[in-house]
Amino acid sequence: IGMVQSLNVSVASALILYEAQRQRQNAGMYRRENSMLPEEDQQRLLFEGGYPVLAKVAKRKGLPYPHVNEQGEVEADAAWWATMQAAK
Repeated sequence: IGMVQSLNVSVASALILYEAQRQRQNAGMYRRENSMLPEEDQQRLLFEGGYPVLAKVAKRKGLPYPHVNEQGEVEADAAWWATMQAAK
C-alpha cells in the first residue's frame, strides 16, 4: 500500500508541474522576447548552462561567448573554434 500511495503522490506532482508549464507556455512566458533579462544575459546563461566545459575554456582563454541559436547550437566562426582547440 505504501508504494501505491507514494506513486500517487509522484503522479499528482508530475501532473501539477506539467499543467503549470503548459499554462505558462500558452501564455507566452517562455518566449525569449518576453524575458525580463537582456539578450546578452540570456545568451551568457544559455552558453554557461548548456556548454559548461566550453564556457570554462572560453573564460580561461579570455574569449567572448558565441551566440547560442534557437536550437541550442553554438554559432561561432572558425577562428573562435581554432582558438578554443589551441593548446594553452
